[in-house]
Amino acid sequence: MRKSKTFSRGVVPIAVAFAGVLLALAMRTGVESAVHAQSSHPAVGGAAMPQYDGSAALKLPEAYRQWVFVGSSLGLSYSEGQPGTEMFHETLMEPSAYQHFVDTGTFREGTMLALILHGTGEQVLPARHGRFAADVHGVEMAVKDTSHRSEGWAYYNFGGMNGLRTTAQAMPKESCYNCHAQHAKRDNVFLQFYPLLAEAAHLTSSSAEPNSAGGTAATRTTAPIADSAKTRLALRGLDPVLLVAGREELGKPEIIAVQRGLRYQFVSEPNRATFAADPGRFSLQNEMCPVVPSAAVDPSLFTVYDGRIWGFATSDCVTRFNADPAAFLKPPAR
Repeated sequence: MRKSKTFSRGVVPIAVAFAGVLLALAMRTGVESAVHAQSSHPAVGGAAMPQYDGSAALKLPEAYRQWVFVGSSLGLSYSEGQPGTEMFHETLMEPSAYQHFVDTGTFREGTMLALILHGTGEQVLPARHGRFAADVHGVEMAVKDTSHRSEGWAYYNFGGMNGLRTTAQAMPKESCYNCHAQHAKRDNVFLQFYPLLAEAAHLTSSSAEPNSAGGTAATRTTAPIADSAKTRLALRGLDPVLLVAGREELGKPEIIAVQRGLRYQFVSEPNRATFAADPGRFSLQNEMCPVVPSAAVDPSLFTVYDGRIWGFATSDCVTRFNADPAAFLKPPAR
């Protein structure tokens, strides 16, 4: 009896300990299963999907610079004639959307692509030739989200030259969407410019698929674009409509308007339409320098004063004008 009692006392702690081990293993297995499930469906988590604020503006994802590199270009433009400001473009894709595309060849709901625009750098030692991507001039995003936009894809501009905005409203449909719908090789994405992405999904960059407009992008033709071969770039490529509004953002070389021999670039088609409706307001106001009246203006030297853009012959003229604009804009004495 004494032995049985002693044996019973020993069994209880062992059983409790064994049960504890089983519980710990079960909890660990459950945690690992949950983690595995989460990693198998990363798009379910908020970090992998587009997020919007109360005004329906897209929030700039914090980790977008850690996304997957899918392609780059230099000076890519969609207009004929003389090119505008040449920039390096690099495109990054949200990792879970990238993996989905690699696995299926389709862009899932919530797909986000970031386009980073850089100025060009050169003559920095030890380089002797060539150019490299320098300062960031802009960040744009393409997002597929039919719960947010009925057409599915929307395009956003977060600025860049004077700092990035944390949110951006979708650009009007006629600004970017129509061009993508007409010319993109796969579901509104210019796959023809991303051979790395196409090869990862075992496609070719020339692969085309039907879209909502019918036919394939490969069979469509480009709408006529004004010839800009004999014009000069104005305002260093900055959008004049935004300049007048107090913002400096590079326009796109493929969205242009020509006024008095000068070529203006715009960030969107609506801005170009605004310019076309009142070019006298948004174009350079003068052909001769207000500081040195006998000198023609350099369209890359300018300042905004009283809601108008004024050009100058030299940078010194800009400085002198900014010190006392009224002195140089007085009507001539009679």
